[in-house]
Amino acid sequence: MRARLPRDWPLLLAIALLWAGSLALPALAAGGRVFTGFELLMDGWQGLSRGVYAWLANPLFAAALACAVLAREALAALFSTLAAALGGSSVFVESALRERMASVPEIDLRIGFYLWMIALVALCLRALTCAVVSRRRVPAKSGPRHSAYSGKSRD
Repeated sequence: MRARLPRDWPLLLAIALLWAGSLALPALAAGGRVFTGFELLMDGWQGLSRGVYAWLANPLFAAALACAVLAREALAALFSTLAAALGGSSVFVESALRERMASVPEIDLRIGFYLWMIALVALCLRALTCAVVSRRRVPAKSGPRHSAYSGKSRD
């Protein structure tokens, strides 16, 4: 059996390419060094122990994209919403680190970060829209219909 691609596969491809493109660009500058999105993808998991959970947006994005391709709209909406929320928490990284550590350099978000966030939010909006539309198409399941009038006389 051959799987069918969703009708909006070009949109999903564009979102995936936007995410991938963000990896090649400068995403963050801190302590006199600029980090590409790819460097943050490879090393960002180390921030989990310091209370920086934004890196988790990447596996959630991948899971949401896979669910979208497989037309699992509710799961795609859930994963992409979590990914966008966690990705958005990146703007609070500096203050979160300052609470846990004595010396934290100033953090400057760059173009790669913004493209990454656009990809996360675009997938989230697409997934939420498709989830709502697919919910409207599915008729409510109901049991056998009983009518007060059966068409037969009781006489």
